[in-house]
Amino acid sequence: MGWVREWGRPGWEGSRHRTQPAPVVLSSYTVGLGLHSLEANQEPGSRMMEVLLSIQHPQYNNPFFANDLMLIKLKESVSESDTIRKISITSQCPTPGDSCLVSGWGLMENGRLPTLLQCTNVSVVSEKVCSEIYTSLYHHSMFCAGGGQDRRDSCNGDSGGPLVCNRSLQGLVSLGQAKCGQPGMPSVYTNLCKFTDWIQKTIQAI
Repeated sequence: MGWVREWGRPGWEGSRHRTQPAPVVLSSYTVGLGLHSLEANQEPGSRMMEVLLSIQHPQYNNPFFANDLMLIKLKESVSESDTIRKISITSQCPTPGDSCLVSGWGLMENGRLPTLLQCTNVSVVSEKVCSEIYTSLYHHSMFCAGGGQDRRDSCNGDSGGPLVCNRSLQGLVSLGQAKCGQPGMPSVYTNLCKFTDWIQKTIQAI
């Protein structure tokens, strides 16, 4: 998604993954920064950067998605531009009712995958509501957003995408219902305020 963290060493991108152990060399992978369209080979102002390695959170729990987070180290440092900007990772946990922006190239309401980056606003729901809906899956490393009557939601294909609240990176799309956009059924996001220490220590150690 091209979201570059604000503090620490350059060349790191916040992301998540579901299957790779840590650390893993991902030399055949590239990361697109500043992309808007998936059809363009390389848009003006965008960059394709090679990945050096990835580090999955050591307590990631598959298939229950606790601690659903991975760091990806790029081979080069990232320079800011008009189309590529840093974003801070929040140290403040979300508050129910917060309005946040989620973006990605996941399934739309018509069941199709878009070629252009999509975004929508969703509201954070309480921990009580989230834990009651997801019962056996719920973990303190998660929070929920969406599920409103407006049917705005993240969906399949958005996994790993950013949820931005108050101009800071608050969460990453993690999991949700089989049918997206159901009123009363919010989606689950990795709660990044729980991981700021791990992110800093991991980057400093590499």
